[in-house]
Amino acid sequence: EQTPIPKYTINIGEFEITYYTAGPESTGKSPGHPEYGITRSGTVVEEGRTIAADWSVLAPGTKVYIEGIGERIVEDTGGLIVGECIDVYVEDVETAIQGGRHKADVWIVE
Repeated sequence: EQTPIPKYTINIGEFEITYYTAGPESTGKSPGHPEYGITRSGTVVEEGRTIAADWSVLAPGTKVYIEGIGERIVEDTGGLIVGECIDVYVEDVETAIQGGRHKADVWIVE
């Protein structure tokens, strides 16, 4: 079931959507590493909130609505996240794998 698109939004087009975790399979860091679970903006990753994006496309702190996923906040970056790509943080590796790679429309939430 999809949540309705919030009001006051600007459609910025279709983005490539992928998924990542805080663990070594995504970040190379394991629990116990001082930067484990810490985003580039300094926040602690949170499923349902954190996404990684190319900061030259979506600035840190930008709130977006991703079709089929919901509202998220740009808090992180990633080496492979370039251009119109968004990496959605999830806690579970299986969830990340099952999410795969797909396209979705993205809106800026003002």
